[in-house]
Amino acid sequence: MKCAEQDYIEIACLYKMPIILTLRHGDNVKGVAKDTVYDKHKRECIVLESSTGELSVALTLIQSMQAQEANPHFSLIHFSQ
Repeated sequence: MKCAEQDYIEIACLYKMPIILTLRHGDNVKGVAKDTVYDKHKRECIVLESSTGELSVALTLIQSMQAQEANPHFSLIHFSQ
């Protein structure tokens, strides 16, 4: 993930945006972006508050991020590998 792309992750967290992440293996994860953290494997992750609780997703696993509400920053972002 490029630095400019990572900025969109930070924006989503800053504004606590409801988002849908599409992962590289095809699954979708839906929740409110809260923060970024490093996991026990030292991978940077985005923390989401989902309907089932809080979860972390490694940034390297994310193919795209879609905003669920209109905003001036982004609607759909595709991330490089």
